[in-house]
Order: sequence, then structure tokens, then C-alpha cells
Amino acid sequence: MVGLIRSAAFLLLFGGAILPVLAQLRSEGAIHNYGTIVIKGNAVLRQDTLGGKVVYAWDREGVNQYVPHIVYEDVRFTGRTRKMLLDTARSLVALQHFESDSGTVLRLARGASVVARGEAAHWGVINPEFLYGRVVLQGEREQGLWGAGLYRELELDNPSGAQIRNGGGFTVSTVLELKRGLLRNSPEHNFRLGDSALIIRTSASGIAAAPLYGRDLAVRYVGQGIIESGPELPPETLPVRAVYVENDSGVVLRSSIAVAESLVLRAPIWTETGTDTNGHVVLTYLAERSDPHFLHPDAEIIGRMRRTRLRTDGQPVVFNNPYTYVQAAQWGSIGQLEMRVLPRRRPWRPQSERKVWRVLQLRAWDTSGGSLTQGLNVRLGYGWRHLPGADRDETQGLPVPALVLQRWTADGWFAAGRSSPPQVDTAVGWAYAYADEVYGAGEFAIGLRDDARALQLQLAAVLEGPYRNGSMADDLRQRGWLPETPPAIYPYTLDPMRPYIRVSPLPDSVVDWVVVELRTLLTGGARYYRTAFVRRDGRIVDLDGKSPVTLPGLERGSYYVALHHRNHLAIITAEPVELAPETQHQVLALTQDPERLLGGTGSLRALRDNGRTIWAMIGGDVNGDGRIDEEDLRLLQLWQHVEGYANPDTDLSGIVTTRDFNVTWNNRERVTVVVR
Repeated sequence: MVGLIRSAAFLLLFGGAILPVLAQLRSEGAIHNYGTIVIKGNAVLRQDTLGGKVVYAWDREGVNQYVPHIVYEDVRFTGRTRKMLLDTARSLVALQHFESDSGTVLRLARGASVVARGEAAHWGVINPEFLYGRVVLQGEREQGLWGAGLYRELELDNPSGAQIRNGGGFTVSTVLELKRGLLRNSPEHNFRLGDSALIIRTSASGIAAAPLYGRDLAVRYVGQGIIESGPELPPETLPVRAVYVENDSGVVLRSSIAVAESLVLRAPIWTETGTDTNGHVVLTYLAERSDPHFLHPDAEIIGRMRRTRLRTDGQPVVFNNPYTYVQAAQWGSIGQLEMRVLPRRRPWRPQSERKVWRVLQLRAWDTSGGSLTQGLNVRLGYGWRHLPGADRDETQGLPVPALVLQRWTADGWFAAGRSSPPQVDTAVGWAYAYADEVYGAGEFAIGLRDDARALQLQLAAVLEGPYRNGSMADDLRQRGWLPETPPAIYPYTLDPMRPYIRVSPLPDSVVDWVVVELRTLLTGGARYYRTAFVRRDGRIVDLDGKSPVTLPGLERGSYYVALHHRNHLAIITAEPVELAPETQHQVLALTQDPERLLGGTGSLRALRDNGRTIWAMIGGDVNGDGRIDEEDLRLLQLWQHVEGYANPDTDLSGIVTTRDFNVTWNNRERVTVVVR
């Protein structure tokens, strides 16, 4: 039958009979099909369901074939004519079989969909000009899926799952949504994901094997319950563009992954669980100038998180939660950092009774991939769940204001840098703080300040300029010219904490500010700086004006000790000095034996006092460049009679006089042996 077929009542087609329609099929009644209808024109069908096989086979380029959205028992598409599926009010449903031939184009309107409840063999192309067009697998028994066609959006919503057969070969270019059931693929029967595709997955679904991944894949987890990750996530050697954890209970990672651009969490990600503490799984975040987004107080990464590209804009590099970060003005040799955070765990080391129940570990690597344990000099931010009375509370009744960051060493828990006073955000149930001058990696805890030990250094030295009659003069302090914050000049700018130092009132007997430096090597290596005071009696003391210099975060070991002053030549020990708890009572006096210093007597000035020799740091380096020369003398002439806190005042009297000129002149051509 060729031409227009109209059906006002019904049309019967039995057995293997084929009804070819070469123009238009328009039915106002019912067609009872038990054979095959081949439609080579447009069709208008008013009935809800059409049995048998229906083939839309118009094979003419440049025209469209409009397809009714009804329920078909078996529907197939062939021919070059574009098949138009434009009904957004209802889906086209295939009960037993859905198939398209190679070269066939299906044009689905936005919001339109095809629902396959049986087999699906797709060889054609859906919406070549657009990124939408949904096909849904929605059977009750396992469905078969094959063909080398192009899907834009493929959805699995079948609790019995779907089996890829006959080698598979199709591509999902935009969205693979796994709502219910297992998509059973294998290396022999597989499919491909397009570049920038998105996988959406719930806890009731999954994928059996790794697909052929495209570039820039994104994965979104939705729905209820905990989801264990599977092959929807590529291995860490193939970074995923973005991961969104939007399900209510979070995701357990079963293998290491790398995220290139975006990580958004409304619930936790576990790289290790309570029963799995081997810590081999790592989430690596590759973005430099963006950080993970935590959209719920419970959202954090539990386990290991690594950052391989560290921010160069001075902003914090955020890790496992919004309060855990590492920050540095310059990273130096640091190339990568990794944080391991385990909530609700008492630190494993001894003496952990008065600690917050949260494990923190920091690892670092240099730019060549070598492990770093010392010499970091970073700000380390940390946070913990503060929920008094709740099962998830990690504070364990400890007084929050008395808590500081501590680091485990072979000698016990020591203060890790200078901890800020903790803050509490009761709205979200977090407490948080940070510690500056964290020099070592390793294992950390949040504990009571009284339990945090720190190495100390007892040091003594003399400045030539202010030395008079057996001691140094503290004229600057007495006249009110000694600043409460070290000025922004050498050597005080060596200490990254300089801007945060303020001492008011200044302690008695303080002569001036100095900087103590510890080095692992004479040149290069790790360096540690602490700003301190030099007193009239030569003792170098901490900011309280009486205690030995504390070294929070410094691990026991051997260090070269250097001392810097703004207008005296710096000095450094000739050999490393052992710093350990058992050696802290020993005083390192740099005034008695010049052989202990690099350069010996040539690096010091001999002063006579009551028949004995005092060895002092050499004065007269007005511009602080490490040598005393014509430039220093020129500056002295420019500053004659100036009063106040000024570098040309080499005797630290508060006024530039001929005495200062004499100090500089007598030491002309002297050069420090300390390499900066």
C-alpha cells in the first residue's frame, strides 16, 4: 500500500506480514499489529500502545520524519532521514526492543526521552548538534545493551541492571546517570565516555568495570546512603576533572584518585575508614588557585589528601576541611604536601590522654620528589569538631583556650610553632586555630599548652658598640627609642613572624633586638629564625626578657648557631651544636672562646675589661650588608647628630656622634664570615 493510510476504526496486521507505508500513516483509531509496520513517511498515532514491530525507515536526506511518542513493543530506526522525537510531555517507550541503524540520526527535543524496557541496540547518532537527548534503561529484568552508536545522555534505572553484549562499542558523550542497578561491562564488552562527560551515581547503582575514559571526566554522587566508589572513577594516573559529593552520607574511596579542577562536598569522603587504617588510598588535588568547597559542617576528607601544585599568591592551601590548611609566603624547596586527618581518633603516641581526639599527619616532598621532614617554616591551620555533649565531640571536655598544636618527636610531644588562640564557631560545631613557624613534618596533636614541651637555647654574646665598663648600656630602652616591634630592616626581616611581634612594655635591661638563626648546613639546608633580645649582661633571651630562647617546633639535632644584629657583623659557630632536652641547661657563650666561631678571632673584636679579654661582635656595619666600608662611613657623615633608633648609631646611645664614627673607622674592611 502506497500513499496516505487513514484508520478510523482499526487495522489488523497478522503474523509475519509487512505493511509498508511510503507516505504518511495517520490513525485516529487503533492498529493491532502482530507483524511489522515499515513507515517511510510521517506518522500520527492516537493510541497509547502499538504491538509488533514498527520500523521508521524513511531514507531520504534533507527531510525529517516525525515519530509519535507512544509505547511500542519493538521500535527500530533506519534510513538517512532525520528521526524527530519532539514530544516533551511523554516518553517514547520500547517494551521489548529499541534499535537504530548506523548512519541514522535521532533528533530529541530538550526534555524528550526514549525509555527502553528491553534490549537496546544503538548504532546511530542522537542529536549530533547538541549535548542533550536522554535514553533510559528502565526494565524489570536484566537488559541487554550493545551497538556502536552515540548516546548523549544514558540513564540506568533498572534494579536488575543491564548487560553490555556483543562487544558493546557505543559512546556516552554527555551524561551517564546510574540511578539503580549494575551496568555490567567488561574489557571485552565495553563502552566509551566522551570528553567532559559526567557520571551521576547513587548508592543503588554501579558499574562493573572501567569504561574507556575520555578526558576531563566529572563524577557526581547523589541520593541517600554511603556510596563505595567503583570504576566510575578513573585511576589517579588519569585525573578526573571534578568530583561532587552530594549524597547525604558521603563516599568511601576504594582506590587513589586525582582531581584536576573542582572538588565539592556536602558530605565526607573517606580515603580510609575505621576498619581500614593502612592509609594507602590518597585523594590528590591538582588545582593550584582553587580549593575544595565544603558545603556542610560534616563535609571533610577523612584520610589522606595531597596537593601537588601549591598556591603562589600567598593564600592558604586548603586540605581536608575548611580549617586545615598550610600557608607560606614562599615555598622554597617544598614541592608537594599531604595531610592525613582522622577524626574521632585519639593520637596513637604515648602521653595522649589530654589531647583532642583527632589525628593529624603532615608529609612533605621537595621539588625533586625527596622527602622533607625539617625546614618547612609554614603556618599550619587545624580544626576539630567541637560539639559538647554529642557523640561526635572531639574536644573531650578539654579547655579550648589552653589547647595548642603539638608535634611528636623521639623525645615526646613538643610545641609545634607558635599557636594562635583557638576560636569556636558554635553555629557549625567547629573549633579552629593555626600555628606559625612550623618547621617539621610528621605527626601532630591538639593538646594542652602545659603538656607541650619546647627546646630551648641558652646563648650569650656581646655587642662591641654599647659595651662599657663590664656590661652593655641599655640607653635606647631608657630613652624610649627601642621599638616594641622589630623594624622592617635586616636582620629582623629574616624572621617571617616579625610583623606579628609586639612587646609592651619592654623588659628591663634590654639593649636591642637580635635574630638567632639555626642552620642544618653552613650554606644551604634548612634554616630556623627566632627574634629575641640581648640584655646588658649579654644573655640572649626570649620576648619575656628573662627566659632562654624557646624553639617551638624544632626537632632535636645538630645545628650551626648564628647571631645577627642590625649594625654589627653576624657570627656563626664553626661546628654544629647539639640541641636536645638533655643539653638545654648548657650555655653557649660566644664571648669566651673565639675558636668556637667560624673565622675565630678574625670574626670578633677583642675588648679589654679589668685585665681580661671579652670577645664581642664587630660594630660599624651601618647599612647591614655584611661588610664595613666607605659606604658605612658616608652614611655616618649624613646622620651626624641625629637622635633616635638609627643604624648609624653603632654604640646604641641614641645619638650619632664621633664615637660611632670611631667604631666604624676602627673596623673598616672587616667582613662577616656568615653566608646569607
